[in-house]
Amino acid sequence: MSERQNAFTIKTNQLSDEVYDVLAKYAKSRKLGDYISSLIVRELHSSSSSQVEQTHRTEELLEHINSELQELKQLAKANGFVGKQEELEDEHSESQILKEGKVADLEQVSGSLDDDDLEEYSDF
Repeated sequence: MSERQNAFTIKTNQLSDEVYDVLAKYAKSRKLGDYISSLIVRELHSSSSSQVEQTHRTEELLEHINSELQELKQLAKANGFVGKQEELEDEHSESQILKEGKVADLEQVSGSLDDDDLEEYSDF
């Protein structure tokens, strides 16, 4: 911590009249330092308590989310939406093997192309 100054200067020409009147009242009664100190202490405690409150709220939300997630997992399992983890991994690996652009072997091809269809895509 740096060395303390004996006094601080407040530029009163930049204060509103209302603020100046309050400061002047405390200065005349020689309690300005105590007043400023109490305001700062109150601000420090309120910011630390609000930070603790916010952390507590975050923890509560996280617990709520986790409990909802567990309920959803149980519902999904009960309704047959979720299989074993191994089955999911197998399906995922199979889908990775098939890549865009591979030709599928079809035994029987049906359908046809008309001249109108060919003209529609002649821009390419």
